[in-house]
Amino acid sequence: MSACRHYAIVILFLAFFLSGIGLAADASPKDDAYHYMKNGVDDQIYNEWWYFNGLGNDSQFMMLYLISDPENLTGSRKLQAWAVVLEDGKSPAIGLRQSRGFGGDLNSPTFDLDQSGFSPLDDSGIRIWGNVPASSTGSSIKWDLNYQPATSPWFGIPVQSHIGHLKGDWMKWLVYMPSANVSGSIVVDNKTLSIDGVGYHDHCWGRWALNDPSTVWLETSNPQEGFSLALADIAGEQKNTFLGIKYAGKIIKFSGKQIKLNLSDLVFDPETGRIYPEKYEVVAENGEFRLDLMAKARKSVPLRLDYLKPAPSLLIFAQVADLQGVLKRKNGEEYQFDGAGFTGFSSPVLHPIFGKVNSAQANLTNGGNVTITAVNQRTGQEKTAKTTADGWFNLDADYGDYLANSSAPWVANDDRIKLTALEGGAIISETDLTINLTEDRQEARFPESNRS
Repeated sequence: MSACRHYAIVILFLAFFLSGIGLAADASPKDDAYHYMKNGVDDQIYNEWWYFNGLGNDSQFMMLYLISDPENLTGSRKLQAWAVVLEDGKSPAIGLRQSRGFGGDLNSPTFDLDQSGFSPLDDSGIRIWGNVPASSTGSSIKWDLNYQPATSPWFGIPVQSHIGHLKGDWMKWLVYMPSANVSGSIVVDNKTLSIDGVGYHDHCWGRWALNDPSTVWLETSNPQEGFSLALADIAGEQKNTFLGIKYAGKIIKFSGKQIKLNLSDLVFDPETGRIYPEKYEVVAENGEFRLDLMAKARKSVPLRLDYLKPAPSLLIFAQVADLQGVLKRKNGEEYQFDGAGFTGFSSPVLHPIFGKVNSAQANLTNGGNVTITAVNQRTGQEKTAKTTADGWFNLDADYGDYLANSSAPWVANDDRIKLTALEGGAIISETDLTINLTEDRQEARFPESNRS
């Protein structure tokens, strides 16, 4: 970026915010501290996590410190440290350690799990460290990183917001480091990566079923320009979206119906039997500003938080992405951004049913316009799904199904499922599937024939 353009952007955004647009930051180190206090009300669905990511030196990384059901009232307590490290040209390194105990400070960002934790580095920074076994190699992933904020914190969800199917559930979301400078080291398979890059850190806490809501999130930042952007979307019946942009120390916020989010470029993942998006398009308007954003994932890593069946588990596709867009004020002034960041997509997973409609059965040359319906012959319950551009589909239970019948959400063992592929309302193929819950997922095969 030229010096002239950079200077013009700074002047533009100073004008934006000196005019009174935006909200002042209202967060302190205590807000990023440990929050759990036992009160006997829904303690079994208490969740809290601190998330850190970063980009630097041809590598990307994500670290998560999680507590869920801290009193182990359900028998599914999670006291976990996660690490994902991506090096260009290499397979992902993924690590997880389950701890038997934890400790935190109610007044400062300080937390300890088994061999992992974080603490204040100075008046504003945070040091994070950890040691978790790598799932694929049997070695370990170790990290020791310093996060220095480049912009001040703000609340993405400042008040308790309902996000799931449980009555009275709630979450708060603090974007504590919308943009940060990150330095230190990560060791993967005894190889040390020196880190000097750009990072992000947020913090969520509250009482909700962790394996309930389907979510989308994305973030990007530029510390040199004091720019950052973060979005979280709760899908389904509880639909709500939260979006904030920060520049020159001020915040522009959008929420709810001001934000339109479209997911596309759907991809089938054979490892999980699930479909996930690789493209996210956002249009947001709050009366003074309009945001047009496109995020395109270039690396996707499936992560799974397991629960005992028949409770759904949670599947998360963590993604490194390229994000570009423009923020316009209604008088025509604008700020453009184009850089790397992170996106993510999560949903409950219980017993995926997947399959593929081939090109002899459907016109997939136009990106596919095929709908799959699945009817449980025992209950009459029906589910639908759209195919990817190359014909893949998947169907599964959600948390609402689990609440309706916690012993057999949507399907039970030996249920007969009738699957129909429709294009333009016309049936192009049909098949049946008998449910076998001893399998992690099942493939439905349509006959290799032309349209009926």
